[in-house]
Amino acid sequence: MSAIRVLIADDNSVVRTGLAQILNALPDVELVGAAADGKEAIELAEQTKPDVCLLDVRMPVMNGVEATRVISERCPVVMLTHSEEHEVVSAALRNGARGYVVYNEIEMEDLSKALHSVAAGASLMSPSAVTAIMAGAVPVEVPSGEGVATLPEAPAEPHQSELAEVVRGRSPFGLSGRESQIMELVADGLPNKEIAALLFLSEKTVKNHINRIFSKMGVGSRAEAVSVWFRNQL
Repeated sequence: MSAIRVLIADDNSVVRTGLAQILNALPDVELVGAAADGKEAIELAEQTKPDVCLLDVRMPVMNGVEATRVISERCPVVMLTHSEEHEVVSAALRNGARGYVVYNEIEMEDLSKALHSVAAGASLMSPSAVTAIMAGAVPVEVPSGEGVATLPEAPAEPHQSELAEVVRGRSPFGLSGRESQIMELVADGLPNKEIAALLFLSEKTVKNHINRIFSKMGVGSRAEAVSVWFRNQL
């Protein structure tokens, strides 16, 4: 296969750098740009004319869902993110995204082939994104193409893929990147409502994340979680 030209966008510099390193290590992938927000991604897409763009959902200045509306007119867009909310998945697809992938559901040996398939006209959906669409209140038609490139089910172990390790940042207690982010805000004393507003999530989604965090940490209350979290940082 000839090299495929890929543009990435993620406001988290650690994730962005890790993803760039992984893509640069693939022999048939050429990384043409790395943006920190949706506005920059649009500008780079215009300059570099990539074959595929990988966008995070939540970014400053302009989020990935908004940027998709513009970039998808120039090249196929795949959302690569933590967010599994069906409203977000639906909005991204309505704005022209060719695919939606949740970080811990991707294996590196499948990435190159999947990106080539997307560039050729296929759609790329990870299992939880498909589930989110099916669970959504508003039906969404997945973009059609020459086929659908699917990814395997999520890895059973926390660090089976290199990308998962980069995204999770080897977080204690096996927390995902999003869960670690939320736990940091909990430790800072923010209530669910403020966390939801800061991360553009619903309060229900934040509550669900916190319940999973407590389960992984083996605690039963906010105060206990904060105590254990800080003790682990020492």
